[in-house]
Amino acid sequence: MKAIPSLVCLLALVAWNTAPNDGDFKLVKQDKIISLYERWIPGPGEDQIREVKAVFEVKADMEAAITLLTDQAKGQEWNANAKQYKVIVTGARSQWITYTRYNIPWPFGDQDCCLQHQVYKTTGSQRSGTIQFESIAHTQFPVTGSVTRIQGTRGKWYFEELPGNKMRVSYIISTNRSKKVPRWVADPIVRNNLFSSMTSFRTMLEKP
Repeated sequence: MKAIPSLVCLLALVAWNTAPNDGDFKLVKQDKIISLYERWIPGPGEDQIREVKAVFEVKADMEAAITLLTDQAKGQEWNANAKQYKVIVTGARSQWITYTRYNIPWPFGDQDCCLQHQVYKTTGSQRSGTIQFESIAHTQFPVTGSVTRIQGTRGKWYFEELPGNKMRVSYIISTNRSKKVPRWVADPIVRNNLFSSMTSFRTMLEKP
């Protein structure tokens, strides 16, 4: 595999750290608080990968979100169908690893994922910025035969400061699609789980 020129890597990083572009996202679910969008993007080979974006406003800042994301006890509460949530902080609130095991209804079965998170604060602000995350392998959370490991996960939380001590939060995530489950079955499960998770996350984020 050829090495990618450093300039290309830099441009990709800059693009990923900027505000999310609606692009060809389609609105698939919405209530008075949260909007859920979806699009399909090129993946490995000829595969298509589902990329989902949830957008909502909340009276909280990025630091409060980091506190909630790294709270091992509360992680299982806001993650829909999570039966286990573990956190390893590796860099003084700027880096951490999460392991989540999900008890997802048929036809998916138990799944898990291990994600590395990295914080990028907006220059001159402690309230806004980006938290990127992606799949990693970790010896403490090995792949087992009884659980399906979610592969190719990549995404970010984007926090944009608004007037009135509010933030606009955009959560974007993509994973490799399981070909074992047809889309007509997977679509409502994926959307409902993410919508439920974001609703719980926002509610907990606004708690005193």
